[in-house]
Amino acid sequence: MMKKLLLGSTALVVAGLVAGPAMAADPIKIGVGGYYTFYALAGNIDSTYATDGSYTQYKGMNFQQEGEIHFIGQTKLDNGTSVGVHVELEAWNPRQDVGGPQYIDEAFLFAFGDWGRVEFGSRDPATYRMYYGTPSALIGFGAIQHNTNFAWMNQSVTLNNKAWFHATTTTNAGQVQDAQGLNYFTPRFQGLQIGLGFRPKVNFVTGQFAINANNVGPTTNTGGICGYANATSAPNCFTADYSYQNVFDVGANYLNKFGDVSVALYGAYMYAQFVPGNAPFQLAANQVTGSNLASWKQWVVGAQFGFKGFTLGGAVGWDNNGLGANYYTGVDNDTRFYTAGLMYETGAWQMSFNWTGSYNTNGNGSAVVQSVATGTSAVGGTAPSGVMGVNNTAFAGPNTPGSLRFGQESVQKFELGINYALGPGVKVTGGGLYYNAAGPSNAVSANSWALLIGMDLRF
Repeated sequence: MMKKLLLGSTALVVAGLVAGPAMAADPIKIGVGGYYTFYALAGNIDSTYATDGSYTQYKGMNFQQEGEIHFIGQTKLDNGTSVGVHVELEAWNPRQDVGGPQYIDEAFLFAFGDWGRVEFGSRDPATYRMYYGTPSALIGFGAIQHNTNFAWMNQSVTLNNKAWFHATTTTNAGQVQDAQGLNYFTPRFQGLQIGLGFRPKVNFVTGQFAINANNVGPTTNTGGICGYANATSAPNCFTADYSYQNVFDVGANYLNKFGDVSVALYGAYMYAQFVPGNAPFQLAANQVTGSNLASWKQWVVGAQFGFKGFTLGGAVGWDNNGLGANYYTGVDNDTRFYTAGLMYETGAWQMSFNWTGSYNTNGNGSAVVQSVATGTSAVGGTAPSGVMGVNNTAFAGPNTPGSLRFGQESVQKFELGINYALGPGVKVTGGGLYYNAAGPSNAVSANSWALLIGMDLRF
């Protein structure tokens, strides 16, 4: 049914583009925009203490920056449809997936008219961007999505605690940002708008979604750059390679105002088919630990209410993380997340306070850090990674080095934010952060806090 809806929406878009003479009154001219955000942070990140006595140590002061330069151009055709292009150049030199620097972030074509809006290329999913939930005045952080370059937490937690992702991202389809795909938005009618998205394939090559389920599934991009979450393209893509394919997202938001009260409601769902490989012994399931990969499902609902400068909002969501229930423990690996916050705006000032709680049932268990090399993060991963036979070490109990630990993993985040507009596109911003990450092993447990101040420029 969802595929039929998408195909029908695509047909409407094509009709809107070709109906009537499609000559442009003016050629496309490119304009420049973008943003740049800088923070100075001071605080503390807890160490990870390994079982052999070695430990990590983190510096309590840091400078963090992120920015993009956007090249945007569009023209309006004689039939009323506008067509354009949007390319985002990284304004600094990050080092990301596939072993090298990535200079282009999103890059996509778009068209819009009375029939709605369509986007094609490397772009966040439709329902990711339709979110209404917890507000934030701390630019680059908040509940919808931390800027991925603004992290302040023990690296073992960010790599191993399965609740971490949704402590920083409470909107829908956040794991598949920027992957090549198609989005369609209906015109808004009586305050209601519907969004649809489709991506043929996504493939995780770094982070906790590459080692999804404790060493099962792809840990390298076996399909070249197919499904890579960035502005890339490939002439051919493998299918039976332990990846998520045919990713659909569908959602809606509703905006209205009743006197002095504004209302925004949001709901969204994502589904991705898991396609295993064709090896004799399926790597989609780990016969040592019982972990296994499955179709990816998640949903989020949220709301915001505004009244005389105050905005109150929150969201609730569920994500199975693309994992099935553990074969041996029978416990799932689902994350349930909740967030709420209040923001006040007056004149050039914005102030907010919000909380996010993310909780994972951890049916696959938590690894234990046994040793940490100097100057490196503790990544755990001590559970056996073979796929044949049964190794009793994995389930030998808490007194056995290297065995898995079971029990809920969680992350709670508390955030205070404030910003002040010095002028058009120029804001001073700052606040405070506190994270509490907890779980049954040293790989997933740590606290961190920071005070931060910076600037945000929009152009």
